[in-house]
Amino acid sequence: MSDTMAKQDRKAARGMQAPASGLLAAGERRATQGGRRHRSWGLVTVAALSVLGTGLAVAAWGLHAGQKESVLAIGEPVSKGQVIAREDLVTTSVSGVSGAIPVGEINTVVNQTAAVDLVDGQILTSEMFAASAVPAAGEATVGLALDPARVPGAGLDPGDVVDVIAVPGGDAAQKDPAALDTPEVLAAGASVYSVEGAATAGGQVLVTLVVDAAVAARISAYSTQNRVAVVETAPAGAETTGE
Repeated sequence: MSDTMAKQDRKAARGMQAPASGLLAAGERRATQGGRRHRSWGLVTVAALSVLGTGLAVAAWGLHAGQKESVLAIGEPVSKGQVIAREDLVTTSVSGVSGAIPVGEINTVVNQTAAVDLVDGQILTSEMFAASAVPAAGEATVGLALDPARVPGAGLDPGDVVDVIAVPGGDAAQKDPAALDTPEVLAAGASVYSVEGAATAGGQVLVTLVVDAAVAARISAYSTQNRVAVVETAPAGAETTGE
């Protein structure tokens, strides 16, 4: 009887003992794994938000870059020097064209003068037309084909101001060297309208000038004899530099 009671007491004592260390370790691992899962979902959320933000930024950039506006273009060819009429203009939608004229500013273009040859479908910009006709009343345009030594080495641009000089002929210069000291000015303050070619050896520079109508024929006559040079001068009203 006493042996039986002793066995029961030992069983009861074993039942009151703490769970095996292996079960506690498993419980701890489960808690740790649960924490890892929580942190992993947090990283996934951050990554998803980052991708979403990048996608929205790219989409916004694409919409902005692809945004088009209605601008003016040429519907019928217009030659340089001709007046641009309303019926010469059409509208088109473009994006990224610097200086294009919006449709709402059509009145700034109508009755302007084409500064260059305009072709069908060409997008208009402000550099392509001028406010007044060229040449204006009392003026004329004259074309010169000049050797590189008879134009400024730095070149000329439309709008530059030049004096047109009569170059003495070879025989005249030999007979009267003083003619080189006081060459005749055929036109003072002429305006450069257009320039083609480059001042390179063996080439020619084609210059169109706007001059007084009274001297245009004389300049052309000298030009046919290759006796013309141009000298760039300061525009009227330019400030002088003091010493």
